[in-house]
Amino acid sequence: MPAPYLALGLAGPHLVELTSSPGLLARWDALPAAFTVLGLDRVDGSAPAGQTLDSSAVGAALAGRTTRGRFLIVASPQRDHPYNLARRVASLGHLSRGRSGLLVGVRDAYAAPERATPARANDAARAVRALEQSWPYDSIVGNRETGILVRSNEIVHVDLGGEFPIAGPLNAPEPPTGASVIAWYGPGAVSPGPVDLVIGEGGSVAVTPLGETPPRDAAGVLLRAAPGQTADELLTAAEELLAEGFRPVGAGPLRAALGLAAPPRRAAGRAAFPVPQPNPSLSTPRSRS
Repeated sequence: MPAPYLALGLAGPHLVELTSSPGLLARWDALPAAFTVLGLDRVDGSAPAGQTLDSSAVGAALAGRTTRGRFLIVASPQRDHPYNLARRVASLGHLSRGRSGLLVGVRDAYAAPERATPARANDAARAVRALEQSWPYDSIVGNRETGILVRSNEIVHVDLGGEFPIAGPLNAPEPPTGASVIAWYGPGAVSPGPVDLVIGEGGSVAVTPLGETPPRDAAGVLLRAAPGQTADELLTAAEELLAEGFRPVGAGPLRAALGLAAPPRRAAGRAAFPVPQPNPSLSTPRSRS
């Protein structure tokens, strides 16, 4: 069995620490880790920390300030409606050039506990995947001869029921690298479903607290720092583990780095727009000889 890859889990205080230190950020970006979870304490059963940052906002900052570090933002349907979440996930996919993804949890420690169920979280993950794929990137053609910028008939309604009835489609196109990775924390993910990766109990990625010996028989190990430990300590431990035989992961989009297949598309849905017609006012004028 090949050596496991290494991932990192940051709690709220670590997000503050990482984003306020250019030195730490440079070390994080250079680390050949598979990915980093931004705010794992939101969904792993930890008590809320005294300070934290919004996971999506940190992801946007990292996407703009780094070139190779990969990350998963963390969300739960208690706080984030899937439509708004899908918009952020798609936007981060564009900003990061595919280096980002989403970790879905059942319960957000920083939100009210009402209606925190695996079924609701699964419906949210399904909605995010369907919405992100509702506007295919390949539909953007920019044809100067016809003036057709987008084959808008390929944008489809998602027509979802369940916990989150949504007609759709999303008002942002799919990232050029394809649908973003969707991960799940702990048990409860529906299979088959939209989840690409399960972290923790029952998953291919084992979670190990910083200071304990990580297993070597998992596909990946997520090294998790407690709120009382620092991001500097976590990065130092990660550098040591990679030097001791954990598998380094080269630069590139998250899905490719993890060797995950592209998710299938849903059956063709209702077209949101008619077939576009050539528009002379948008076409490139021919030069006169």
